[in-house]
Amino acid sequence: MSINKNYIIASAMMASVALPLVNVSQVDAAADMRTVTASSLNFRSGPSTSYRIIGSLYKGQKVEYISTSGEWLKVKYNGTTGYVHGDYVTKSGSVSSQGTTKYVNATVGLNVRSGPGTSYSKLGKLSYKEKVTVLSTSGEWSKINYNGKTGYVHSSYLQSTVPGSQTSQQPDTNQGTTKYVNATVGLNVRSGPGTSYSKLGKLSYKEKVTVLSTSNGWSKINYNRKTGYVDSSYLQSTVPGSTSSNTGGTVSNKVSDVIAYAKAQLGKPYVWGAQGPNSFDCSGFTYYVFKNKAGITLPRNSSAQSTYGKYVKKSELRAGDLVFFDTNGANNGAVSHVGLYIGDGKMIHASYSQKKIVIDNFNASYYQKAYVNARRVL
Repeated sequence: MSINKNYIIASAMMASVALPLVNVSQVDAAADMRTVTASSLNFRSGPSTSYRIIGSLYKGQKVEYISTSGEWLKVKYNGTTGYVHGDYVTKSGSVSSQGTTKYVNATVGLNVRSGPGTSYSKLGKLSYKEKVTVLSTSGEWSKINYNGKTGYVHSSYLQSTVPGSQTSQQPDTNQGTTKYVNATVGLNVRSGPGTSYSKLGKLSYKEKVTVLSTSNGWSKINYNRKTGYVDSSYLQSTVPGSTSSNTGGTVSNKVSDVIAYAKAQLGKPYVWGAQGPNSFDCSGFTYYVFKNKAGITLPRNSSAQSTYGKYVKKSELRAGDLVFFDTNGANNGAVSHVGLYIGDGKMIHASYSQKKIVIDNFNASYYQKAYVNARRVL
């Protein structure tokens, strides 16, 4: 289950109890200290919003890390032990100058948002070719420094070289990985890593291509001696025809392996905050399966996983896609559950209600009403 971050921050602002500043010099030097990044953060007696609020922590205050429980951290502050949401603290000692330099490749400018998604408020705008410092990347979004604050931008509009420079225009035709097109109607080649970029041409079914690199669901390729980008989900290592079939299309060997590995976990218990190997919560299950069988490290909670990889329409679901739901009352689009679609209208997931890993009917009315979106990472 995932947590509504806006709720946490809003609740923290209403808390009437403020915790006093701790004298950091009195803390054991060997302690693992973390720094609060939220303007105001609830300090709770247990690892969920259902537990009572002990007090409020504020941006810049330091806490001593003890352990992790799902999305929550058990910490000690000024002699008191409690829990805070892990998204709002970071390891102490990090400085804003650290990170990777990137450049904006969006001619109309790039929106900077307060969180990793288009639903978050805009903090401002970066100019074309502007240099930014990327602190971390999760799914399709990059965390950056912006006017002394933390902001988020879509990663597809960032690149390592200044746009228009010679190095970014000329691909190296002697390096790369050979792949084959698995799209029967052909595969569009675009000028950048996204459907908003212009089309350079089209690759034919089974056509061989040289992949130079892959990022966030898009592959950079050689195309007519230029650099082009294609959707990675339509490329595979073997010539199409050597894959096993399934309803709704073909399933690559990697997808088949992931699904088989997921099915091997059937019956294992649901435990909130667990990520294997003997028990799981919903996002812990998908995290464990993809990491151990596909070598893909997904974000740890369902809400963050719902922004990772490539968006997929419900009508275009394929086996191996992740499907996301809002199971907390009325569906307002806030993701709280994730499953793995396995084809034939079925999904495998760690069910909170059934307390174990099960295969359920994805088309059941309950899941259709709670459905939010789907992502493709294979």
